[in-house]
Amino acid sequence: MKRSSHGAAGGASKRRCKGIAVVQLGGGEAKPRQAALWRQGLLCDVQLRVGNEVFPGHRLVLAAESTFLAALFTGHFKDSLAPLVDIHEMAPRIFALALDYMYDGTCAVPDITSLQKLLSVASVLQIDSLFAAAAATLEEHISVDNCITMLVCADQHNTPQLALKAEDIASNAFVDVASDPAVPASSMVALLQSDHLNVTSEEQVFETLSTWLKGQAEPLGEEKQLNMFGLVRFTLLSQDFLDSTVMSEPVFSSLRAHKLLLTQFQQAFLGGEKSTQRGKHFSEILSNEAHRQILSWLDMGAETKLELLYRASNDGWSGEEFHSKCDNKGPTVSVFKCTGGYSFGGFTSTPWASANVFVACADSSAFVFSLHRPGGVDPVKLAVRTASVQYAIGDYSHFGPIFGSSDIRLGTVNSDDIGSTNIHDYELPPGHAQVDAKIFFTGAKKFRAAEVEVFRVLV
Repeated sequence: MKRSSHGAAGGASKRRCKGIAVVQLGGGEAKPRQAALWRQGLLCDVQLRVGNEVFPGHRLVLAAESTFLAALFTGHFKDSLAPLVDIHEMAPRIFALALDYMYDGTCAVPDITSLQKLLSVASVLQIDSLFAAAAATLEEHISVDNCITMLVCADQHNTPQLALKAEDIASNAFVDVASDPAVPASSMVALLQSDHLNVTSEEQVFETLSTWLKGQAEPLGEEKQLNMFGLVRFTLLSQDFLDSTVMSEPVFSSLRAHKLLLTQFQQAFLGGEKSTQRGKHFSEILSNEAHRQILSWLDMGAETKLELLYRASNDGWSGEEFHSKCDNKGPTVSVFKCTGGYSFGGFTSTPWASANVFVACADSSAFVFSLHRPGGVDPVKLAVRTASVQYAIGDYSHFGPIFGSSDIRLGTVNSDDIGSTNIHDYELPPGHAQVDAKIFFTGAKKFRAAEVEVFRVLV
């Protein structure tokens, strides 16, 4: 269950070389004539010393590729015109890969650890295309085994997409990943704060944290332990678990621990702040990354949350069942997943009300969106046309959520019904002709729904 508070530049191919997986990183601009001179050691006008190794190069080529080296060579530094320049904070073998990339537009990286180090070198040398290509390739190679190191790497180098994907995988494998005492405390805290941990109960969260704490080579002090335990949602724990497991932990014998528990229960039952579940049932459609993408499109502030109101597979597929769960609940996000695997949906600030009319979205804030569509292109948001705000949504008691006069329509929300899409009242993205309107979301005008979910937007 889930807590329900709820392309980059360059490319890479894989090949085998002497039993080692090699990532062929590309995306840069090859300079064959300069590369040929460089490999022969001809006309080189600078030497770069990295650790105990010296690399010849051409100032012009290096400056054109690296903003850092351009500033170094053209600035008023003692090394600016020196024949031998020292480069610090990187390993020679990783710098050699960056040098290959600057001349050839590609380099062969032997393993993921080296790729992470290459990302760091690209950051220091300010080689933008190499940084983008390395980050994009790291995203493709995230796994349960390396998601924590990827998350640390993403935080160090401010790569949000890499962080989102690493956190998504770590959250989905929370118990296996977070039980490892080698997980850094900062990563553990980030996971404990997540609404999307793939756990069967909050008891698993407590037990996993307890295992991690007991595995630390240098035990954390009482205050740090309680700060971390404070991220467990104690109001979701059973009384038996509280009595038998929580209170048996040595740290919970202190007055400070009792105050922590009392504060959480007071906030939940006196302050009206309910702890929300976390686990797989938050959404059967939205990944962590898709959930965050929708929140960014809403742009309503850091406290914005999505609360599940309706899921067709659980609550029924009829229009009446949709409206019984979703009418008069304020702004909502509706998400559709078709049997082909593509997902899309829409937002309206106008509450559903079984009005049996098309309803004007007075603030013109309605939009539809694609999360996953043919071609694997990035998620995209489509705003309502200025001239079509009166057709932003169709609100009929016998139908589910309708966006536009024909943009997204699913009949009676019945899983056996054939839905249709034909973008007319929302803006197609630049570069798309009207001929794309019928195939934009799923590759065809008609689709069959595999799931429909509707969320209330809480601010």
